[in-house]
Amino acid sequence: MKRKNNSIPAHLSDYQGDGQQIGMIFAIYREEYGEVPLRLAELFSDVADLYAGRWSSHEACAVTYHNFSHALDVCLATARMFSGWNRMEQTRILNGEYFQLGIAASLFHDSGYIKDKGDNAGFGGKFTLIHVGRGMKIAQDYLTKKQWPENEVDAVARIISITDYNKAPDIAPLFQDTRLKTIAQIVATADLVAQMADTDYIQRIDDLFTEFQEVYDFENRETLIKKGTKVYKTVQEIRDGTIAFYEQFVVPTLIRLGRMDRYLTSFFGGGRNPYQENIAANLSGHLLDVHSQWRRLGDILTDLGLASNKQITSALARQQTLTGQKIASSNNSNAMFRKNLLPWFGARPQEGNCLGDILMEMQTVEPRALATGLLTQMLPDVLYESLSPRELHFLLQSSILLQNIYKGPWILRVVLEMANEILNCEASSILLADIEEKKMLVALATGPKKNLIYGKGIAIDKGLSGWVYHNSQPALVNNTSADSRFNKDIDQNIEFTTRSILAVPLHINGECIGTIEALNKRGGNFTQDDMNLLTIIANMLANVMVGIFSQPNHKTSPPS
Repeated sequence: MKRKNNSIPAHLSDYQGDGQQIGMIFAIYREEYGEVPLRLAELFSDVADLYAGRWSSHEACAVTYHNFSHALDVCLATARMFSGWNRMEQTRILNGEYFQLGIAASLFHDSGYIKDKGDNAGFGGKFTLIHVGRGMKIAQDYLTKKQWPENEVDAVARIISITDYNKAPDIAPLFQDTRLKTIAQIVATADLVAQMADTDYIQRIDDLFTEFQEVYDFENRETLIKKGTKVYKTVQEIRDGTIAFYEQFVVPTLIRLGRMDRYLTSFFGGGRNPYQENIAANLSGHLLDVHSQWRRLGDILTDLGLASNKQITSALARQQTLTGQKIASSNNSNAMFRKNLLPWFGARPQEGNCLGDILMEMQTVEPRALATGLLTQMLPDVLYESLSPRELHFLLQSSILLQNIYKGPWILRVVLEMANEILNCEASSILLADIEEKKMLVALATGPKKNLIYGKGIAIDKGLSGWVYHNSQPALVNNTSADSRFNKDIDQNIEFTTRSILAVPLHINGECIGTIEALNKRGGNFTQDDMNLLTIIANMLANVMVGIFSQPNHKTSPPS
């Protein structure tokens, strides 16, 4: 008879911090198969001892990212997918023995980070590149000692091998039993999904970077780079790549694994998948951090309680009527940017087309309230507090200069050249996205090659500017030779060497239309503070570009 008890065996009571997860896994087993077998209970107890350093053969787990809690997260996601599978695929039920194989693989899959007894070098991050093989060996030795059947020991090792994502092994040849193949797909999927859905995922990237740093020290950075291994210079590089990592690696891998995460929706019911919800929250939270403060003015005014959604909607409708354009259309916007912003950088705004003007005209908001919204949009408190007196003085000077933008596009170049001084960099440029031509075009440039680079373009899906544009988030690269996103085509054409890049997106009305780049930091590396400052500069320039964009009939000469 099946029992729905969520308790765990007494001999696991020492692991109170992880007891809830273990209890939920056992509850799923009971619901699906009946009483929890002794060997499964012993498995959890023994692996907990392994991570705690109670095995005579191994030290305690010293890495803080791939630890026992992560192993349990993967186990729980695996158990839930098993249950979801059995509900959806009722003619192909995965029985209790298969469940135990999946759980064993989940528990041991990252055990390869644990050092052998007496190994005092490092914390275990040095095993990053070989941890899967080590984990397979630890699992095989343990399961053999516990007298698991040889075919099951071999199956667990094969399942663990699928979690070596760098090698991306072909699953089909490894499993003649289609149900074992399914288990391997589930476990590998659980590993990725549990990691990305961790509510502390973004914060725990610091722990992951620490592990990477150790393997870099033990394996030699230059050697790893020659082998094609990605070497991160800073933790910020990993954070900056979070969205790209999810879109370009996690999603394609989940597809290759058969999108087994859909069985989580079956498990939870009601069309919900809390794992995917957590992933979405992590990614959106990352995008809305200190570097992504370009938000629509209407959103900010409603958040501050200065205007209602209905009032904003009405004002936007009036704005659309006045301009004769659908301002939210990427194609329309970029077509007009190509027509107006690329050839010139000076124009007087049409009266009544600015959302702020319309809101005041409708007596929806007072000027003081609008000013509050604009300041919140342009300079969030978290950025303001990080600025030095010298940087604040620079922003004040830039703001005064930009009031005279209609005297000519040379004002923008002056501001960029001043930015070069405050950032202590060699050159800078503004690149705008041309959707029709599928290029990022250099609309304005400073530095020694400014006359050669103006008007040059690079494919919109290449280079760091394209990456920043597509992801709508900044990027910092202090060694271009070690970052696959960098494209050297323009460098080769103008005989210039880009060593480091800081790039931030340009947003107008919430839409990314291009990027601003600072090149070659002098006497050191670009920093987080540099990124904050360039973010504010981009915000200021974007606001003056709204005026330029809104007047299609004004003509001036291109930047000289």
